[in-house]
Amino acid sequence: MTPAPRRILAVDFGDARTGLAATDWTGTIVVPLDRIDERDPARVTAAIAALVAERETEAVVVGMPLSLDGQDGPRAQRTRAFAAQLRAALSVPVETVDESHSTDEAHERLKQGGLKASQRKRLADSVAALVILERYRDVLRRRR
Repeated sequence: MTPAPRRILAVDFGDARTGLAATDWTGTIVVPLDRIDERDPARVTAAIAALVAERETEAVVVGMPLSLDGQDGPRAQRTRAFAAQLRAALSVPVETVDESHSTDEAHERLKQGGLKASQRKRLADSVAALVILERYRDVLRRRR
């Protein structure tokens, strides 16, 4: 059995902004990172590849926007294509996890933290990636 990755990068891929979150080098602490404000998937892929190398990332997880019935809509198809692009560009595993309501959860966490709407808007993408990373770690725990 292969040990679970400790250094994980989570990606909340969007049309104009891509939120990011990662574990620390021990795999214990999960932190939001600066988002990528870019529309071109190739540029987003290049930025993520640089971050993967810089942080010595062992796995990448991409949030998959499934519909309420679990099916792929146009957004999920675009995200699957992006995840395939990441797999081709990276030398680490790239997996997906359901991201349903992750942005809503991110906004709620930020609101509970006392942040104003303008601050929440700026941070929500990366906090959504943090939620995705937490969900992925839950999946890894269930696999053991």
